Amino acid sequence: MDKANKIHGNVLACKTLGTKGDSTFMMTRLIPIKQEQNDEKNEPHYRATLVYSYPSELDNVETEKVKVDDNDPSSVIEHVKRLIRTLRPDCELTNLLLELWDLAPKTIPNDPIKFPFKTYNPVQRRMMRDIDPMSIKSWTSSRVVLLGDAAHAMSPILGLGANNAIQDADKLSQALLKYTDDNISFIKEYEKEMLKRTSADVLKSRNVTFKISTPLGPFGVIIRDNILKVINVMINFYSFADNLIFKN
Repeated sequence: MDKANKIHGNVLACKTLGTKGDSTFMMTRLIPIKQEQNDEKNEPHYRATLVYSYPSELDNVETEKVKVDDNDPSSVIEHVKRLIRTLRPDCELTNLLLELWDLAPKTIPNDPIKFPFKTYNPVQRRMMRDIDPMSIKSWTSSRVVLLGDAAHAMSPILGLGANNAIQDADKLSQALLKYTDDNISFIKEYEKEMLKRTSADVLKSRNVTFKISTPLGPFGVIIRDNILKVINVMINFYSFADNLIFKN
C-alpha cells in the first residue's frame, strides 16, 4: 500500500487509463480489525477492490494462445497479468499493478490471520455490455417504485450513480409523506423528477465510458495527459483557495 500511495497519493479510489483502450480501477479501505494476541507486527489491514477492463476483441487473440478458465481465479489472474504486460509500458505503475494482482487470492482464503474478512469475492472475468438507454421502454407507475441502479444504472466512471441513488432515497422519502390508501400520484411525481434529474447523467456516463475505452495513439495520449494535468492543477488551486478562505 505504501507503493500505491506513493504513485496515486492517499486516495480512496483511483483509475488509470492505458493507451490501447484498457483501464484499471482500484479502491482501498482501511479496515479496523482487532489483531490476534500473537500478531506482534500489529500492521494495518486494507481491503482492496481491483478491476481491469480491456477491449473484448483482445480475448480472441489471447484465447488462441492460452485457454482461460473463467471459473478458476488463478487462470483469470494470469490472463490479466499477460494483458497488463502486453498493453502497458514497462514502468513503476505497471510493476505495481502486477504486484497487486499477484497478491489477489487464487483460491478462497481460509486463513483468518492473513485474510480477516467475513466476505470474499473470487476473481472473475465478466463481459461488460452496453445497452442503449433510449432502447428501453419506460415502466408504468404503480405501487412498485424503483430507485438507484434499478432505475438508472450507469457507468461508475463519473461517480454519479451513488450520488443519484442518495438523492432518489431523499426524494422518495419526502414523497412517501403524501401517501394515502387511495392515492399514489406522489409516486408519479417522484418518478418524473427522478427521470428528469438522472437521464442526462446516464447518457453522460455512457459517453465518457466510450471515450476512455477507445484506443489512443501517441498524439492522443499527449493531449489527454496534459488535459488531466491542467484539471489536477485547477482542483488543487480551488482546494487551496477554499482552505485559505475557511481559515480566514
